[in-house]
Amino acid sequence: MEKRSELLTVILFCVIVGVLAVLFVALPDRDFSEQENRALAEAPKLDKESFFSGEFGKETNVYFADQFPFRDQFVKLKSATELGFFKKENNGVLYSYDQLAVRDFNAYRSRIHISENTDRLYPETIKAQLGSVEKLGQSLEIPLVTVIPPRTVDVADSVFDYDRPDGDIAFELMNETLSEKAGYIDTLSLLREKYESGEYVSYRTDHHWTTLGAYYVYCEIMKELGVEDKIIPKEEFEIEQIEDFSGTTAARANFPFYKKDVLELWHLPDDGEYKIIADGEELSGFYSREYLESSDKYSVFIDGTHNKTEITKNGDERKTLLIAKDSFANSLIPFLAREFDIIALNLQGNTMLSLAVAEYDPAAVLIVYNTENLITTGSLGNVK
Repeated sequence: MEKRSELLTVILFCVIVGVLAVLFVALPDRDFSEQENRALAEAPKLDKESFFSGEFGKETNVYFADQFPFRDQFVKLKSATELGFFKKENNGVLYSYDQLAVRDFNAYRSRIHISENTDRLYPETIKAQLGSVEKLGQSLEIPLVTVIPPRTVDVADSVFDYDRPDGDIAFELMNETLSEKAGYIDTLSLLREKYESGEYVSYRTDHHWTTLGAYYVYCEIMKELGVEDKIIPKEEFEIEQIEDFSGTTAARANFPFYKKDVLELWHLPDDGEYKIIADGEELSGFYSREYLESSDKYSVFIDGTHNKTEITKNGDERKTLLIAKDSFANSLIPFLAREFDIIALNLQGNTMLSLAVAEYDPAAVLIVYNTENLITTGSLGNVK
């Protein structure tokens, strides 16, 4: 009887593996996972160099993992199992029903030294990048404002039973390294205080700040630029709420239960008076509503990330604000555009800010580059 049971187990295992193997070959490859909100790996190309370097084997493993039959269902099952064992973390994402936060990042030290999936950072690398910003601030004859948005795990630190091994060291370095010439705004203290008081400044399921969080930072930028009297009160905006927003953090974790977000679009009566050009194409307005029907809803703000975005107000002569940015600036720009003409450049594609200043002759420069990018890339160090 025992031998029969063992034989049955072996047969059942072989059948399952065989069926999955047949399905792997028979089913077409998928380009994109809506559940994980990311592109899936394609079949690697075999050549002599990639084979002997081991790169082909690595790419093949990734391809098999991404194209595995019923991948989405298995990923959800794994996440549910983690919660079932009271482990409030999956795939490097911390879990609370009211808040998710990524804790694992790739820590950049140099082009040949990148630590993958870690909760540590390299202080010397961060300080070197901040030093480049400080040097830029010292060289400019116009105001520079520096905004380095914190990660959700930094803002919502009190929610999770998890001690970040490097604590607030990155933000301590910002305060130590950046002088008044860099115009550094301490957004961690600002947003953490708002979050602790119950304000909705950080998405539960996404790594960005909310529109309210962006508004509070806009107010601080306006103060730093000396135009505090031009800040538009919250009460003047008509707020449109988009329910059931689920962002990149939720896609990475795939937890079966969590509280979804509300994405807000803030409107004013003069919304239609702005001309917005993104990489040479004119947009319909501050909000590209077609993204609201996709998995990438955050790109509703100024049509997502472009290499260059220009915003002017019809018939008005205004000062120009040059913004070197990542995606955190996208929900911030509609506020700033009420006062300034905007030239927004993708920071990772346009790092020669001194040349951009000479070309566009702005009244001020704003850098918006989030802490995750500061930890995971060295791009900010290329600012000149």
